[in-house]
Amino acid sequence: MIKKLTPILVIGAGSIGMRHLKNLVSLGYNNLAVSDPDKKKLAAVRKIGNFNLYENVKTVFQKEKPKVVFICAPTHLHVPLANLALDYDADIFIEKPLSTTLAGTNSLIKKAKDNNRIAMVACNFLFYKGLQNLQKVVRKRIYGKPLLYRSANGFYMPLYRKNIHKSYIAKNQTGGGVILDHTSHPIYYLSTLFGNIQKIVSFVSKKHPLGFQSEEMALLMLEHKNGVIGSISSDYISKRTTHRIEVVTENGLLTLDLRSDRLVFEDRKIKKELYRGDKDFNKMFIEEIKYFLNCVKRRAKPFYGLPEGRDTLKTLIQRRQL
Repeated sequence: MIKKLTPILVIGAGSIGMRHLKNLVSLGYNNLAVSDPDKKKLAAVRKIGNFNLYENVKTVFQKEKPKVVFICAPTHLHVPLANLALDYDADIFIEKPLSTTLAGTNSLIKKAKDNNRIAMVACNFLFYKGLQNLQKVVRKRIYGKPLLYRSANGFYMPLYRKNIHKSYIAKNQTGGGVILDHTSHPIYYLSTLFGNIQKIVSFVSKKHPLGFQSEEMALLMLEHKNGVIGSISSDYISKRTTHRIEVVTENGLLTLDLRSDRLVFEDRKIKKELYRGDKDFNKMFIEEIKYFLNCVKRRAKPFYGLPEGRDTLKTLIQRRQL
């Protein structure tokens, strides 16, 4: 069984690394090691459980020889760390986005394929029940053919991440900015909802109310191959957190509010609740891990692997005008 025999390494003990670590423990995986150069972060890990902790990532590979690796380090380190993991014949889960640049992504894809390794890029919202319900009604056209959508994504970075990592503030070198960091989510799930994107026009604000060097506000206009058009607004400055998708159909309006965990259809006469969740958003991360580890067990290709992660990254980079 994977739980008992497979050594699992989590690289990066920031917020997402800690989430994955806690979820692995809750699922019964206890053969775990954690690597992070920050001693304070490793001290926080000790409060979760008795894991093998390492500041030096090469040392942990040499000593632990992990077979599964979760790469949760800053974005610009994803590709080199993934290559290192593949050198040790490990299967890899990489947080989004895949990288800050396309350099090295094609060779990474080839290396994973040649080594027969399972590689997945994070796509947690595809495991969110609210989005799955929206996908079902859109695909079956239960409430009419989709014509137009609006995706709004905003939060106040100083409160959302109180200890802001320099990667969110800097420019291209470390992958900062709302487009690479935050717009990667709607790009992949909107492609799932409405099909391949054939055209994108972007507007990136040159204003920096938070004083970041990277972009803090962006608006993307998209056209899908099936004719559906839509928009994505993303920002780091909203004092009221927003994550909402509105889909205009032939018959009315579908609204998925991810904050209230609720899907509603309405027209001029009715307002009908189609889904209401319990606001436990950690469930999608647990399902994501379970899916990945099941792919590892079955040696099955994930539906969102390195090629898909590269394609999303390419789309984001093309739209980023700094």
